[in-house]
Amino acid sequence: MQGKLTVEDERWFGSTYFKGIKQLNPASNITLKIITFFYPLKVRTQLLLSVGLLLMGLLPFITPSAISLYPMFPEVPLIFVIINLCFVPGHLVLRHFLIRRQYKIEALQRCHISARTVSLPVNSLVNEPDGQLVLSKNDIKEIDVIYNVQTNKGHSIRTVYQVTICLASGKELNFDMLHYPLKSIFYLLVYFNYPMKLTQRRWTMKYQLHVVVLIFPILAHFALTSLMVLLVSPLNL
Repeated sequence: MQGKLTVEDERWFGSTYFKGIKQLNPASNITLKIITFFYPLKVRTQLLLSVGLLLMGLLPFITPSAISLYPMFPEVPLIFVIINLCFVPGHLVLRHFLIRRQYKIEALQRCHISARTVSLPVNSLVNEPDGQLVLSKNDIKEIDVIYNVQTNKGHSIRTVYQVTICLASGKELNFDMLHYPLKSIFYLLVYFNYPMKLTQRRWTMKYQLHVVVLIFPILAHFALTSLMVLLVSPLNL
């Protein structure tokens, strides 16, 4: 299977896209942008952000006599809705600031991959100095690709969620999907014929919990805001 894997395999790369994919050739040096939005924060920091957003959504319901004021002041629900909705972009902006501070990010994060080299920003994610880690193809002994298989209507989709680069020196560097665009990176590693080993494993709890903690407070905040509108002033808005 490993020897037959190509970038034309729909199970792996059916929806893969990045700038330059259509012009890709053996001499290409592709640059991939990294979205830092999904970077995990420290557990305590993330919990404070999540709980804070939920409390802001609950505030109109737990403030003494707040709901009783709505019939006398029809504009109050609209004001609360606007304030509550503003908390979401504020939450995201604060999270973005904390991510940049925690990971010491001062510039745009980019990966550069060609037939000869792999360049990845590390930012304290691996035991390397902050900055850009450049590896030549000769430095790499093997790349262990960890993936999960999902079946939907009879079609199996393979998702890479972790990559371990084993160096010729014996050192191992771990990269995961929360910090790097592994799907596009994997596509390029296959195209440029880097040495790889494929390992199938189920999703670890870490990835599932991270998505829940990241998305649930935002959805709950919107739901609470909508509930407030329906309960106190469904017609005035």
